[in-house]
Amino acid sequence: MALKLGRLEIGYRLLISLTAIAIAYGWVGAQLCTLLRLGDYLSAGFLLMLAVVAIFAIPQSLGGLFAAIAAVITVYWQTSNITYSLITAGVCLGLYLLGFQDVRYDADPDKKLSIIEIVATLITIGFTVQTTLLILQTPSSWLTSAAIGAIAGAITLVGKQLIYIDLPQKTLWKLFGSVTIISLAIGFAIVAIFFIPKPSNLL
Repeated sequence: MALKLGRLEIGYRLLISLTAIAIAYGWVGAQLCTLLRLGDYLSAGFLLMLAVVAIFAIPQSLGGLFAAIAAVITVYWQTSNITYSLITAGVCLGLYLLGFQDVRYDADPDKKLSIIEIVATLITIGFTVQTTLLILQTPSSWLTSAAIGAIAGAITLVGKQLIYIDLPQKTLWKLFGSVTIISLAIGFAIVAIFFIPKPSNLL
């Protein structure tokens, strides 16, 4: 089962991951617009910078698992509710198991991480935590916890899934960049049209 976009064919497991990433960037776009309307340009600039560098970092990151763990910890830290944390962890694990057959892990204990991989991992963890905090601005529920779990699971998988479909690197960057930038713009536009002022202290 796959989605065909011209000559590009996307399997449903990758499509689920890209949809979760799109939700994350839509949320970030909405918050970015909110911060600009409130005149908090410093926080807006930081959030935009983090979102942009994460576009390049997530596909190269080796720290998706650490990002997922950080998301679960953040949910518990913000809600003090073990049920919500378990929902986040459960959805994340379910998505990971669903997409596991799409990933290729080459065990090489002697391989040293490059500076780019280390930086990409740190950025990925930071973006995951920041997105989790943004989503938790809404009243906590099983739905928000599930959304965070889906995003964390997607971040864990999507880099390897993109490699698996064996497309040219340029095409992969176009695909991932289009999904994230368009989602960011949609989230921004929705708040720009239906804006309700709401201060934020998370950035």
